[in-house]
Amino acid sequence: MYLYLNTTDSNFIILATLNKKGVILKLQKIKAPYQQSEKLLTAVEKILNAQMTKLSGMIAVVGPGGFTSLRIGLATANALAYALNLPIVGIKKGQNKSEKELIREGMMKIKKVRKFKQLMPFYGQAPKIS
Repeated sequence: MYLYLNTTDSNFIILATLNKKGVILKLQKIKAPYQQSEKLLTAVEKILNAQMTKLSGMIAVVGPGGFTSLRIGLATANALAYALNLPIVGIKKGQNKSEKELIREGMMKIKKVRKFKQLMPFYGQAPKIS
């Protein structure tokens, strides 16, 4: 099973579990306006439903997106993948790509990855953090 994580929108968290063929088992869009840090780990725990040991890898959207929401999502994804010794891949969100297209792209990439390699965010512009 694979976990898909998208926190590029500062108002939502999008999570999905996928089988080995990339078929979506569960897809959740969680309303979390500027609350990713409070809701992300609880949402991951709920969607995995005590099946964390069955994870084979992770797919995370690395950007472009908001500075804080990307940091929260990627820090969480990197930490989970590192702790569980899982391969992880990052995909960039395009202009009009749907979640299903992003998942399909991630599944093609994850099949080529065998070990953990830290993901870095892609903001698409200079961060506005002042």
